[in-house]
Amino acid sequence: MEIGLVTGLGNEGKSYEGTRHNFGFEVVDRIATQHGLRWEKCRYAEAWAARTPENLILLKPTTMMNASGEAIQAALAWWKVPQEKFMVILDDVDLPLGKLRLRAEGSTGGHRGLSSIETLLGTRAYLRLRGGVGRPVGERDTADHVLEKFTPEERPLVARMVDAAAEAVGAWRQGGWEAALPLGNRKVEI
Repeated sequence: MEIGLVTGLGNEGKSYEGTRHNFGFEVVDRIATQHGLRWEKCRYAEAWAARTPENLILLKPTTMMNASGEAIQAALAWWKVPQEKFMVILDDVDLPLGKLRLRAEGSTGGHRGLSSIETLLGTRAYLRLRGGVGRPVGERDTADHVLEKFTPEERPLVARMVDAAAEAVGAWRQGGWEAALPLGNRKVEI
């Protein structure tokens, strides 16, 4: 199968594990686990990478969220991945918890990880799969909200979202953009 790259956005480190901002990391971790893969430190990009037998490269940038584009740009160049074979998975505060949204291009929506990617790639035309993490309640700061861990009550729904996002990635790899649309644009239920 032709080479592809799926990047989960997040922040590396124990303190960020389980946070809303690390939804993308959780999805690529799930795909790696499903394939029995081990993460390896990249020599050419600030990232962890794993490669499936079907030639799909999974990437977790270690540059912190706001500089994700640096690792992605290096990985795309190193593996010579065509733009149409590249997908980013990320959190989105403008979507309710449980909602997935797959788009072929679009705005950053204020997401600094996407801003970094757009700036370095010079385009908005790449697949992005957003997982809804909801808006903060009351006067709570959005930055604090996304760096907060999912609650125990939210965890079952988050696990289902991660599974659903991994399914959408699989459908995209097997059948292209059209095959992934129904799986990547839905409200996930427990």
